[in-house]
Amino acid sequence: MKYFYAFVLLISVAFANAQDIHFSQYYAAPVNLNPAHTANINGTFRVAANYRNQWFLIPVSNEIAPYQTVQGSFDMAVLRNKLRNDGFGFGVNVYHDRAGNGSLVTNSAMASIAYHKAIDRYGRSRFSVGFQAGIVQKQVNLNNLIFESQLDPSGTFWDENISNQEADYSAKAILYPDMNIGAMWTSMPKPRFRYYMGFALNHVARPRESFLNDKRNRLQHRYVVHGGMEIFTNRKLEFSFAPTFLMMLQNNAQQYQVGLAINNDYSETLGWFASVSGRINTTGTDAAIIGAGIEVYDVRIGLSYDVNLSGLRTASRAQGAAEIGVVYIFGKEKLGPIQYHKYCPRF
Repeated sequence: MKYFYAFVLLISVAFANAQDIHFSQYYAAPVNLNPAHTANINGTFRVAANYRNQWFLIPVSNEIAPYQTVQGSFDMAVLRNKLRNDGFGFGVNVYHDRAGNGSLVTNSAMASIAYHKAIDRYGRSRFSVGFQAGIVQKQVNLNNLIFESQLDPSGTFWDENISNQEADYSAKAILYPDMNIGAMWTSMPKPRFRYYMGFALNHVARPRESFLNDKRNRLQHRYVVHGGMEIFTNRKLEFSFAPTFLMMLQNNAQQYQVGLAINNDYSETLGWFASVSGRINTTGTDAAIIGAGIEVYDVRIGLSYDVNLSGLRTASRAQGAAEIGVVYIFGKEKLGPIQYHKYCPRF
């Protein structure tokens, strides 16, 4: 069984090297999802933070979960009094990702701007465009990997004290610039019905990414399509249903997630929400995701759990990922039938 775990971790590292991070609560990381989300808020500024811990029951030598991701963002609207129904703002998005028992570490820092143009005089519909640029750093620590050469001569166990006979690239981190662009349409044609559609293109310039100085190896484009709607059940806009979808394509990898959330504003200072969704990827069904959370004053806290349905059920003991997302909007204004220009997707 130990051979199987080692094989799973090695394959996981190879997969992580080719694909970007992702969150089940992608709606709690709006600036990370699409730069067009930057400053698309019904308030002065927004702070978001997310933590994901995946496959935490797969045994590893140093007892660190094979996949851990920490993400944070800040975005702020500016010139609100001068732009009338239009919007403009800036933001930053950072994340730290440890994959494969820390064998592959990725750090990213991006700055973003976005403009939101009102299509009608009331601002009920807006078209947004956003741009992100920054740097990405990656590093591999071969000391955290087990190679075939470290198999004991008896063939019964792995001996980490045996040389892996591989060149040590631990001190050779790579650093490269990266750019993302995005667009989004948001609309509130009726007070009790709102919807949005978004598209993002990541790694616009396809930066070179190689630990072996291979200039031919470039990071592939990642295409993101997402959308959703919110349907309110009463005139006071206290209870709503919100179906959502997400599609991501990168090279030969595909991921689709479809879900449904319910939101209830119990009072002006307290609310709750719950969601259920399913995710499939290139290899088939990946996970069933359940989530719930509360909103206290202007802080929205969500917890979610992925039930693993993929081929890694045996190694992970059917465990998937635990995730927490926190979003705070300062100066948040309550949505209503008159405040058309305040509409943004409910995050």
